Amino acid sequence: MDALSDGPRTLKFVHTYGVGLHGAESDPDVHDPRWQKRQVDDFVAFAVEAEELGFDGVTVTEHHAPLMTCPSPHLLLAAAAVRTSRIRLGTAVTVLPLYHPIRVAEEAGTLDLLSGGRFELGLGRGVPGEAHIAVGRRLTPEEQNQGWSESLELLQLALTERDFTYDGVFHKVTRPTTIATRPLQDPFPIWLGGASLDTMGRAAERGWNVMRNFGSNQDHREALEHYTKVAAEHGHVRSGANMMIERFVAVGESEEQAERNLQKMSDSFGRFLSLFTAGGRRAVPQSDAEFHVDTGSAKKNRPAIAVFGTPDQVIENLQRTIDETGARRLLVELFSTEDRRLFVEEVMPVLRARNATAR
Repeated sequence: MDALSDGPRTLKFVHTYGVGLHGAESDPDVHDPRWQKRQVDDFVAFAVEAEELGFDGVTVTEHHAPLMTCPSPHLLLAAAAVRTSRIRLGTAVTVLPLYHPIRVAEEAGTLDLLSGGRFELGLGRGVPGEAHIAVGRRLTPEEQNQGWSESLELLQLALTERDFTYDGVFHKVTRPTTIATRPLQDPFPIWLGGASLDTMGRAAERGWNVMRNFGSNQDHREALEHYTKVAAEHGHVRSGANMMIERFVAVGESEEQAERNLQKMSDSFGRFLSLFTAGGRRAVPQSDAEFHVDTGSAKKNRPAIAVFGTPDQVIENLQRTIDETGARRLLVELFSTEDRRLFVEEVMPVLRARNATAR
């Protein structure tokens, strides 16, 4: 049960899952607890399926909006942990500003114990406005950055030190404290999600991994070069095995079937965006590619990070991503069992064979 970043010569595939996006209903009542229960049950069943299919890992995303039935990703992964035995389990991402960092550290430790050392913690800032929920007021950009920095520092302390104290603006730990549940893994794998070089540098300094979705392949390549350079300056050896790039994938035996599968994905994605922005409550985030649609497409609501086509076309597209970014970890999301099985049978083996040694 190697960590996802272990084995730099191996190409690895992680399947992320937006709970609520994969339902078959065209117009679900997203506020019905019975519908919500089906989405939770479907995720746990999916985790079992992903392990059987041979994915290296499965992650779940955290959102606090209707349709996405995943405001508590750690609870969902706890259920998946007791139904699986080999696959790595992670968050992509846990929205750190919503929680006290010590609580996140304790839950991460509990999940690692529960899964037998298979949990990997993904961290992110979340969409704009979510940090305000935690503190009960609007924060200036300077305050948000200060709070983010403190949360990362305190989380790292809690996961690595005993009898620690901390004196920050937003967080203070005055009594020597040790978390109750420590991870089995040492070092414990952490993935920092983000688009900026500053975020890449924060992860590099700590020897953490990075996950990205926003930006061009060239942007990702430049981010990897910056990340490995800063890591080396702080005594860490890092490579493309420590970077994960996200892509939505729709694959079919024919281009027509792939087009239909992509349209189903786009319809589900469009429902989420409509609910997310309903009544002007929220604006679509500009720094998270999961929310971005392809403005050049004639089809509405097509995700900008979507890859679609026959197995051969998907292979070539993802190979370009690997070659141009340097990343050796792909975070993919497919929206049906048929999609996933075709991807596993005809796409993954070819890409793994092509990329059997680090380039």
